[in-house]
Amino acid sequence: MDADLLTTDRNLLLSFRQGDREALIAVWRFYYPMVRNLAVRTCCGMTGHAATADVDDAVSATFLAAFQEGARLSYDGVTPFGAYLLGIGRNVIRRQISKACREPAIEPASIDWREDSDPSPEDVYLTREETEVLSRFPQTLRNDEREVFFAHYRDGLSEESLADSLGRTRYRIRKILALVERRLRRYLKEHGIE
Repeated sequence: MDADLLTTDRNLLLSFRQGDREALIAVWRFYYPMVRNLAVRTCCGMTGHAATADVDDAVSATFLAAFQEGARLSYDGVTPFGAYLLGIGRNVIRRQISKACREPAIEPASIDWREDSDPSPEDVYLTREETEVLSRFPQTLRNDEREVFFAHYRDGLSEESLADSLGRTRYRIRKILALVERRLRRYLKEHGIE
């Protein structure tokens, strides 16, 4: 791509920032081949081939992230939009790959104490103690961290939903979740739970 569409057409840039449907379609058409190439190269990994569904998911997720109001307004209009979009694409694809690696291929079996025998009093006590320690953790967080913690882990809201409902950027929500996760690991280690 020799010329960058949004840096050369100021009217289109203004319409894009406003979320105009025609502008979004024009941007999608112009940058689609570049984003698709990134998705194919990145999703291939070690195998040398990528599933079409994975590539399509990566392309769609990239454009969805780039077309969100916060991302549209964050674009400065000076940096080539292609570079900006590829940065978003790399982050989106990295998160998708990371998520795929974390999901177990087989559903873990649940432990049923009644299978063999009743739990020992020691097991019951340890389970209660761990539950009590875990229940005290949210009290160590600031109000905004606690709000994000409960909404994400208890209520199951995604980063995007949290950002929308709390009026924050997904980047800020991610930073809070990463901080809370580090604190939780440290808290559990301090209390002998690992």
